[in-house]
Amino acid sequence: MTERARAVGDELIAVHARLREQLATVRAQVDAQLNDPTTALPQLLSTDLKTHCLTFCDALHEHHRGEDRLGFPLLEEHFPELRPALEKLREEHVVVARIYHDLHEALRQDNPQRVRADLNRLTAELERHFDYEEEQLVTALNKLSNPQPKP
Repeated sequence: MTERARAVGDELIAVHARLREQLATVRAQVDAQLNDPTTALPQLLSTDLKTHCLTFCDALHEHHRGEDRLGFPLLEEHFPELRPALEKLREEHVVVARIYHDLHEALRQDNPQRVRADLNRLTAELERHFDYEEEQLVTALNKLSNPQPKP
């Protein structure tokens, strides 16, 4: 069994760390572009920045879809006591998806101030979500990927 397969919960933490880094990069790029006095049209976001932002959001959306379709049902099967936490996480996925929709619309409208505000909302929501998910699920995920031998 590979090291990754033995530590699914630890891998979740690593995925969250990468998503946090990507989000921080996107936010820094938005801030830099909006605060750059040499930009001819600072109110407009570059195509590259929009693409980067949407790519991040798509990766996040796929991460949550995978959890909802595969990870959470598996955890419920093996750890029924996690159902309340998993329901809360599913509800948070809906909130994040709404923010993603708002952000997508702000990007489509080329509304940089709204993009910045939506990125700030997304960051705050994801920080709470990732922290809670790690707190609630990492131990169970690692147990799931390291089944105890049956006596």
